[in-house]
Amino acid sequence: MNELENLREKIDTIDKEMIALFEKRMDIVADIAAYKIKNNLPVLNQNREDIVVSKVKSTVKNKDYADSAADLIKDIMEISKKFQQKLISKQQ
Repeated sequence: MNELENLREKIDTIDKEMIALFEKRMDIVADIAAYKIKNNLPVLNQNREDIVVSKVKSTVKNKDYADSAADLIKDIMEISKKFQQKLISKQQ
C-alpha cells in the first residue's frame, strides 16, 4: 500500500467514527425536538448557537483549525435544525 492509500485509509476510519458520533448527536437532536414540541419552543435558539460556536473555537487545540471547526459545527447545527423542523412538522 502506498503512502496516499494509507492516509486515505486513516481518513476512512475517522469518517466512520465521525458518522457514529453524528448519529448519537442526531438521536439527542430528536429528543430536543420532542422537548420543544412539548413545551412549544422554537427550533432556533441563537444565543445557544453563539455559545456553541464560541466554545468550539476556544476548545480546538490547533488554532489554525478554529475557523474551520466553527464552520463545521455551524453546518452540523444547520442540519440539526432542519431535522428538528422535519420532526416538528410531522407532529402538526
